[in-house]
Amino acid sequence: MHRSLLCLSLLLRYALAQVATPDLSNVTTAFSTAQIVPDVLPSFSPEDAVNITFTDPATMENIDVVPGILLTMEQTSMQPDIFLISSTTESASFVVTIVDPDAPTPQNRSISQFLHFLGGDFIADPTTGLLANSSPNLMEFMGPAPPAGSDPHRYVLLVFNQPDSFDSDAPMLVNSSTPRNNFNITTFAQAVDLGDPIAGNFFLVGPMDDTSTSTQAASTTGSQPTPTAPVAGSLTPTNSLTLPPLSAAPTAAPTTSTTSRGLRNIMRIYTPQAVLIMAATLLAQL
Repeated sequence: MHRSLLCLSLLLRYALAQVATPDLSNVTTAFSTAQIVPDVLPSFSPEDAVNITFTDPATMENIDVVPGILLTMEQTSMQPDIFLISSTTESASFVVTIVDPDAPTPQNRSISQFLHFLGGDFIADPTTGLLANSSPNLMEFMGPAPPAGSDPHRYVLLVFNQPDSFDSDAPMLVNSSTPRNNFNITTFAQAVDLGDPIAGNFFLVGPMDDTSTSTQAASTTGSQPTPTAPVAGSLTPTNSLTLPPLSAAPTAAPTTSTTSRGLRNIMRIYTPQAVLIMAATLLAQL
């Protein structure tokens, strides 16, 4: 009973703290420091956080993106999973895009922005925040491919609220036959009434012969830093975490610090709303 009450108390404390609007100042600062503002957007004031998880095809390991992380072409070759961390539970549709403002190189941006992905009708899973869409993408995902000798490129993912007219207006501007180069997300957003992005994240990718670390990338890209602070409310998706049976008698009472660490892992994986449901279930079994 004592253990269950302790778990319930900590679950509620963490969940209620996270339901509040997350602190997104680190994301805003990262966008500004990396000059994504103004290179891609005139300004950026996100309402929500968005997490990106790539799967390395060689190792099948998940790679979670924090703003400015340096990745390889191999690590980013598969379309990522995208998780929207929202402070609201409203059902809505979203538009997701990924652009490269450094094509063909950061020193010569003659064909930027390069459009790597554009899709609409994305819905966030109410438990995990995973974004999935039910309609064909306007532009299918193309993995980063900076040319040999180039400095690492910035790849910017943005999430927009989807207007009602998007499905009719957007295909007239972007479809499978549209050139990917010389795209402008700000111009496109204005044309289809997307408004400002509600969330964003970005990562760096160097060419195949680039063996530098994320720390070295800061010196090679000049004005393009590699912030390491994670997005507020970041989560690491997993299918393996389960809560221990409430009826199980532990061989030794867990310490507060051990239980706290376990619950922090839960908060990284599940949305605050899902944790509140867990807490309610736990309370019902007391």
